[in-house]
Amino acid sequence: MATVIKKYPFETVRRRMSLLPAVLAGLGLAAFMQGQIDPDAKQFHPKDNFGKTANGGLNNEFLLLPLLGFREAAAGLLWVRCDEFFHSGDYDAILPLVRLITWLDPHAENVYITGAWHLAYNFTDANERSDRRYIAPSQSLLEEGVENNFDIPDIKFELGWQRYDKIKDFKGAEEAFKLAVATKVNKNSDDFPYGAPLKTLHILAHTYEKQGRIPEALEEWKLAIARSEEMLARSPKDYSAKSLHEAEVRNYAENIQRFNNRYSTTGHDSVNPSPYPEVLEPPPGSADKTPRSWDVAFKPELRIVRPKVFKVGGQFNSQDGARIDVRITDWNYQDRKITGTLNDFSVDPAQTILIDSISVRKNHFEREMDMSKDPKMYSFSQDFYRVVLSYNPRTTAPHLLDRFGWSGEGMTDAEKSHVFMDTDPDRTGTAYIEGQGAVPPVWDGKTVPFTNHSQPLRLIKVTYKISREQIMNQKPISENDIVSVQ
Repeated sequence: MATVIKKYPFETVRRRMSLLPAVLAGLGLAAFMQGQIDPDAKQFHPKDNFGKTANGGLNNEFLLLPLLGFREAAAGLLWVRCDEFFHSGDYDAILPLVRLITWLDPHAENVYITGAWHLAYNFTDANERSDRRYIAPSQSLLEEGVENNFDIPDIKFELGWQRYDKIKDFKGAEEAFKLAVATKVNKNSDDFPYGAPLKTLHILAHTYEKQGRIPEALEEWKLAIARSEEMLARSPKDYSAKSLHEAEVRNYAENIQRFNNRYSTTGHDSVNPSPYPEVLEPPPGSADKTPRSWDVAFKPELRIVRPKVFKVGGQFNSQDGARIDVRITDWNYQDRKITGTLNDFSVDPAQTILIDSISVRKNHFEREMDMSKDPKMYSFSQDFYRVVLSYNPRTTAPHLLDRFGWSGEGMTDAEKSHVFMDTDPDRTGTAYIEGQGAVPPVWDGKTVPFTNHSQPLRLIKVTYKISREQIMNQKPISENDIVSVQ
């Protein structure tokens, strides 16, 4: 079939050509006006950033829009492309687009949040364990997003949540959540007259609990209760506000009850019917009624069953539900510095790091960890490696905290080398009981706020130093490989 070419009359062509200068002038004016509308554009769009990324194989239409001043329009189109890559599972292709979008539109808060989540959670090994090398770039991307969108609480919340959930850096999470709560009030926000949603107060209270700082958690619950009461006063039939209020009151009361059960000789409920503080209660059936901490009798076992395949297990004397943390890294592994700005998503291919946890059942834990299937994540290119097996009471379930306490005051090990006292000031909690290494005074169970943080965190911890030869199953691992360096 012959191609049909439509021919326009000469007068029509002449009129259209006469409009070309006006079109070009209009585009030039639009580019100029875009710069006037956003006077801070140069601050957020360094010239070299776009130039370096623009040669990455993007179609001409994506390059033309920002060059004409339509940066936000180009960013929106690129975000649509990112969504296509998300659904197809092409995760590697998303990273350069996220970087380019946030350069084009530094106020696209959802791109910072989704991009950081993608970095921290989506890159995994064959067993769905996250690639921890991406944590630092994820945090840096969020910190950059906070700086560029300081009056928006959402990125601050995401920064705090990642620290709380993924990194277990509860002090860092506290700082991010407090920053979100202090966000400048926006009269057009759904949260007016507050700067952040009520959930931010809730998670901040839980963050204090994770640090063993219950007086501050109580204070935060009181603030949340007052805020939900205001909501109910405005809308008495608001079911959501009523549910939130009931949960806040319950959490406040539970914190006080748990303190009494764990550290006091009075005010107990059915969880602790004994006359002892639960963290010092003698073992059931013991003839010796001297108050003392519980012996977890930790007996770790570490073997290599095939090259790069670890068998981690052992004994841990506790109720079901305890989790033994496992960390396998290069001996001299250093976390990548979180800079607050991000120009490079790449990770060091020579680094090896795995973090996992194993549940305790009937005083026993065991898991095979196959690190042979993911050489890009676990290169094992160094000579020596650090394997740490530990138990942290602050990341455990409430029924275990009832016995061990918020800072591990109620647990010990007959093998003294297994007990590690973390005296880092950022991880000290509130002192609730004497003789646990804290600087007085201890909390009286009433005074709020109470900001004396001196109780060190007690961990159960064993560290192995093993060689690449052992990892390749050419030499067995023994107790002689346990080292005193923590």
